[in-house]
Amino acid sequence: MHNGASDVLKLHPVLLVVVLSAALFFAASAWSPPLIYEDIAGWAGSWQKKLFSFVCHQQIDRSFHIGGVPLAVCSRCTGIYSGLLSGLMIFSVIYASVNYWKHYITGIFLIGSLAAVVDGSANILELWSTADSYRSVIGAVWGFSAGGLLVFAIIIPREKK
Repeated sequence: MHNGASDVLKLHPVLLVVVLSAALFFAASAWSPPLIYEDIAGWAGSWQKKLFSFVCHQQIDRSFHIGGVPLAVCSRCTGIYSGLLSGLMIFSVIYASVNYWKHYITGIFLIGSLAAVVDGSANILELWSTADSYRSVIGAVWGFSAGGLLVFAIIIPREKK
């Protein structure tokens, strides 16, 4: 039987140091442009915009703005990065119950994946245009469940050793 956070630190340094640090870096980088740049011109040449240009369309009209400056990623990707970080943190702390939740997490991940594919495809085909808040929720559900699956993939095999 494991007893909380001290076991997580002892048993799972890969998760906590590498994966969680990477998720924190990407989430902070995605959210940081409005804190650093005063206008869209500063954002347009930012390292954050360049970093995420490989994985996100970064359309300004599909991104959240703070003080007139868009985040480094679109609303769906904002949800994904925020959800991934949240899922990793929460499921790392409650990892003892992750095995119990595995099937639920997998189901939520599959439903979130299907929702993202259907919604994204419908937007591309111009069947409908989804509001940013809804895109963000779809991304957050997908990212949160992906975080749970990552925790399960990293933690459970280590426990069996």
